[in-house]
Amino acid sequence: MIVDLDAPLVTAHSEKQDAAPTYKRGFGFHPLCAFVDHGGEGTGEPLAIQLRPGNAGANTAADHITVTAAALEQLPQVHDFRVGKSMLVRTDSAGGTHEFLDYLTRRRLAYSVGFGLTETTATAADQISPEAWTRPTTPTASSVTGRGWPS
Repeated sequence: MIVDLDAPLVTAHSEKQDAAPTYKRGFGFHPLCAFVDHGGEGTGEPLAIQLRPGNAGANTAADHITVTAAALEQLPQVHDFRVGKSMLVRTDSAGGTHEFLDYLTRRRLAYSVGFGLTETTATAADQISPEAWTRPTTPTASSVTGRGWPS
């Protein structure tokens, strides 16, 4: 099963409670959302949403932990603290904090953190020997087992 985390910017066109300036020079809200199976073949149902002002920090680990815990509580197969590697949590670079990744590791959750590469990082990656790389796994409709995990 895949849980996607994202924090979109929501514009407020008038003074609303808790609306604030955003990092992209807008005005509104910055909720943190968790969706299940969001993507081309998924249904994208929301599991948990934490309402936050527009000036909320994008990489606030406490918020990511709160939303992830609330999302897992919505899933019927999650019965205890450790759900195992059959659950993949995906996030962008905002979720790439040590505190949040340590939380996911303690829960024995698989995770994927995406981020853009700077020229410096791309150059450094080019210096890594080919033998050190492992092939990534991308779930597709044909590669997903009955448990929602790549085969």
